[in-house]
Amino acid sequence: TAMFVGRSMAPRLLIDRIEFDIKAHRDARGAVQLPIDETPDIPAMLQYVSGTAKVFFKGDGDSTASVSPEDLCTLGEQTEARCPVANMMMASGCAMDIDWIDGGNVK
Repeated sequence: TAMFVGRSMAPRLLIDRIEFDIKAHRDARGAVQLPIDETPDIPAMLQYVSGTAKVFFKGDGDSTASVSPEDLCTLGEQTEARCPVANMMMASGCAMDIDWIDGGNVK
């Protein structure tokens, strides 16, 4: 999804790769509640997902070596809005907090 969003932006953001460092929290009671033949009172779902998406851009074509913070923000917002997995998680009630960062500017 991010590749599509980046290619569709103006200027185009050509993505080489994305490295994710993601952590999730769930209420484990929904998964381990006994007795096993009864449906748990608490849903076994993720409640909160957070972390970083470190984006590395290609250095050729219409892509620039340095991506503006505004373009990086648009990339993250539009990727999350269009990604079926992110949409499924958010529709389930899971809160997401992903920081999109330019991997080329990380030291």
